[in-house]
Amino acid sequence: MESDGGQEQDAGSSSQASGADSSEITRGAWMGSSVSEYEIDWLYRSRRIPEGVSCRIPGDEIEPVPNPGEYVVFLAHFERGFGLPASPFFRSFLDFYKLQPHHLPGNAIFYLSCYVTFMEAYIGIRPTRETFARFFALRINSVQGLDIPKPKPPVQCGSCIIGSRQGSPFFKFSGLESCRLWQGTFFYVRNNGAADLIDLPPFDPAPPTKTNWSYNPKESHNETNRIIRFMKQRMKDTNLCSDDIIRTFISRRVLPLKRRAHKMCEMYGPGDPTKITGLPLSKKDVVLKARQICQTSMPEDWEWGLRPLSSTNPPTQEAKDRFPGIESDKRGRCRKRGLDKFDPDPVIFWRDLKMGRTPAARLGKAPPEPADVPSANVNPQVHEHVAPLQAEAGQEFVDKLMAQGQKNKTPASDAGSSQAPPAKRFRTEPVAGKVVAMRRHKGKQMPTATGPALKLGPRPEGSAGSARTSTPPPHSSPAPSVPATPLPPLWGAQQVRGARPLHRQIPARRRTLPPLQRPKTPAPATWAPEKNLPGGRNLLFLPSLRRRKGKDFLQDRAGSFRAGKHRRRHRKPLLLR
Repeated sequence: MESDGGQEQDAGSSSQASGADSSEITRGAWMGSSVSEYEIDWLYRSRRIPEGVSCRIPGDEIEPVPNPGEYVVFLAHFERGFGLPASPFFRSFLDFYKLQPHHLPGNAIFYLSCYVTFMEAYIGIRPTRETFARFFALRINSVQGLDIPKPKPPVQCGSCIIGSRQGSPFFKFSGLESCRLWQGTFFYVRNNGAADLIDLPPFDPAPPTKTNWSYNPKESHNETNRIIRFMKQRMKDTNLCSDDIIRTFISRRVLPLKRRAHKMCEMYGPGDPTKITGLPLSKKDVVLKARQICQTSMPEDWEWGLRPLSSTNPPTQEAKDRFPGIESDKRGRCRKRGLDKFDPDPVIFWRDLKMGRTPAARLGKAPPEPADVPSANVNPQVHEHVAPLQAEAGQEFVDKLMAQGQKNKTPASDAGSSQAPPAKRFRTEPVAGKVVAMRRHKGKQMPTATGPALKLGPRPEGSAGSARTSTPPPHSSPAPSVPATPLPPLWGAQQVRGARPLHRQIPARRRTLPPLQRPKTPAPATWAPEKNLPGGRNLLFLPSLRRRKGKDFLQDRAGSFRAGKHRRRHRKPLLLR
């Protein structure tokens, strides 16, 4: 373990020697403090800071500059289960991993509070670092950027991220994604007397050395193995879930990371001195407080999946036999405390709630709203700022794409209208370094109809043709009359349902009917003798052919063209020169 810590310490020191300019780094950097007197007063009233500790609000400094004997703490940590003096587990956690409070972001404090709550309120024993290392893992939060050389240095604030270890059987929790400006809530505390009511390591602005970050007892710790088996059995027999752990320390109004007289499994009522206050919270207020520190879908009419342990709900004898620490760490009841006339830690609604600050952290920034404010203002809905495809391209365009099985792609913004004329083509184009003339082909144009629009009406009685009322275009060959009875399959072809494959399709010139089924085509109409060929040329007056073939051959050839007796057996056309 010592050798791993030494190697990781060298790695941490090398990250500082990477040459990155810390003045240009804004992610996770110190940004000054915005703590007010009203917020400090709220910490005293809610018993998060004892009377024997004095607080000092920072001035205009960007980074903390504590005086001798002062410690640096954060308001965002007090909102998520931290309190002074720090609990023995939290102090041992900082000493084992060589961490400072500014190395832990706000969500890390929330995860630690949930872990301590489960160990004390559902197992009945005090948390240990061996069990924590089995459930959670620590990783570095480094500065991001393409221009920063590797290894990238860690950020100044929140450089240690606590996350669930891979394959961990522990419950999964989700912190707030908007808790990003928590480093702007620091202030200074110091002891007024000889007693240490803070119990934190001295402030050190250096980044973490990653000491013991790879520690994992795995299956070598027997107590952790018993805890895992006990936890799986509880999850199987009951409805215990992560929301039960969150609402346990919220509804009991206790700070898991604060030094207390006894464990949560020994709490006994409103006069318990380990509570913030003895005044109870409604189920709706518990949900609102939970949503201020984490992401949860807890309903307002929630019910316990498994009720936590207390003096009225003690651990079973089986649990006491399995975990001897339940009885050995028992301290019994303490002197009761009187009830408060007013709630020192109420649920507060704020109109100017911004990202990165929870409602408790904005005490004194703006006056609170009345108590009858609807809950819709507390949890505003998030609307996506992406225009839907129907609004950009139209519903008709979307339906057409869906019918064709294509992807929903919006048309290009620079595409012109379909009615716009085609773009002008250049007469020349560069080819192999030379400018040559480009061949231009005359495009075919569709014929346009003139006159009134065609009107389709009901088919007249007795008409046995097609429904087309317009006359066929000139120079069109008459269509053969096909019988109404179904025809037998083609010769040499199999009758297959559906579309035929390509290798079995019959060419158009071979699709002939049997002799008996062939319709009788009318005789071709007699053509008037034409002397001129298409294009205004006359076959009889071509000098080249007349000189080679003679006049008699040309007359016979012209007669065969006029009579229509020629056949398409000559693949090559006749060249006319």
